Parts: sequence; C-alpha cells; structure tokens
Amino acid sequence: MNNQQNPQRRPDDHQNLKSWLLKRAANHRANLQLLIIGAGVFFIGLGIIFWADHNMPVSMTQELVGLGGMVLVVGGGVTALIGYLALSILRLFKFFSDDS
Repeated sequence: MNNQQNPQRRPDDHQNLKSWLLKRAANHRANLQLLIIGAGVFFIGLGIIFWADHNMPVSMTQELVGLGGMVLVVGGGVTALIGYLALSILRLFKFFSDDS
C-alpha cells in the first residue's frame, strides 16, 4: 500500500481557516449569545455546587451532585470563553486582516 499523506499544510487550508474565522468574527449576535449561554450554565453549575455543599448531608449523593455541578461549570466556562474570544480577539483579527 502506497498511501502516504503529506504532513505539510496546503495553502487553501490557511485560506479556509481564515475565511471561517472572519465569518465567525462577523457574527456578533451568535458570539454574544454563546457568551451569555456559557455564563448562565457556569453560574447554574456553581449554584448547584454551593447548594449541595450547604443543603445536603455528606454522602455519595452530595458528591455526585457536586460532580454534576462541576461538569456544568467547566462546560459553561469553556463555552463562555469561546464566545468572549470570538467577540474580542476575532474582532481584532478581522480588523487587521481587512484587505480593503
């Protein structure tokens, strides 16, 4: 079998990534929505962790509820971070890469 792949990036890969980033930067409403949803999920997870810590007896159930809250905190944090970076960094990327 002579199935060798070229590990080098092709020039059109760079253009595809650049065009995708520019389209993502132009979609302010979706980026803001991503930030708000991510922050909401983050704070719901944080609330679940605090509720389990203060209102549940020490048990395996408390730990599992806390773990579920932690999953929400991490997922919401990552989602909010992506939305924030899309709003800020990609806007700068779009500004500096304008060809006109």
